[in-house]
Amino acid sequence: MLCAFAILIGGPCAANATDLTEPDLVQPVKIYSTIVFTGIDAREQSYYGYVGAIHAFNRNLGFNGFMLKTLGYYGEYDYTTNAVAGGKVDAEFRAFDAALGYQRYFEGFVGRAYVGVDYENHDLSPNNPVDSNQGGDFGIKLRGELETFYNSPFYASLLTSYGSAKERYWARGRVGYNFDGIILGPEGLLTGNPETDEQRIGVFATLRHPDLVPVEVSASGGYSDTDNNRGGESIYGTLEISLAF
Repeated sequence: MLCAFAILIGGPCAANATDLTEPDLVQPVKIYSTIVFTGIDAREQSYYGYVGAIHAFNRNLGFNGFMLKTLGYYGEYDYTTNAVAGGKVDAEFRAFDAALGYQRYFEGFVGRAYVGVDYENHDLSPNNPVDSNQGGDFGIKLRGELETFYNSPFYASLLTSYGSAKERYWARGRVGYNFDGIILGPEGLLTGNPETDEQRIGVFATLRHPDLVPVEVSASGGYSDTDNNRGGESIYGTLEISLAF
């Protein structure tokens, strides 16, 4: 996502680090330093929304350098259990993380690594004494990303994260082909914590045509499988919109 807004096609993301200072390099039409994004995700018995921002301290997302990423979530879910009267728990959750990162461009792809603070809070109604998600906790957030360049005809990405506040892990892989600004392909996702886990397989479409820069839209959907008391087998859908400036 970062490289998508760093330059228009033909800019520095197509070159390696040693090429960036060469006088014959095609210069970017516009430089972007910040991305703001928001999205929504839903499946059976669960939905959440999020908003976040990424800022490059060197004011150029198309070059190596340090970044700050912030991300906030709000969502609701329910599940059945014999541990409470009535057999059902309705829950709200809120989460926030802020992490310092560094990105580096290599030949054909960019890598990013983040470390920061993680906060996650779950409000369960009624309270479930055997659910470790109850209440709020702080921890450490770790995140790693590998992604091909914006103007590459073949797209691939691997994003992973771990938050120690609730021992939550998340990993998503995508591969696709860029059809003149529309990237289409399959995706797979794994996520969970000590209370539950989920596996997904589906397809995604990302609209990152140069005519739309600095806006990018990404949508995905497919099959989700989680614990039977938390939705079981169902469909899922996600939508994200990003803006760079």
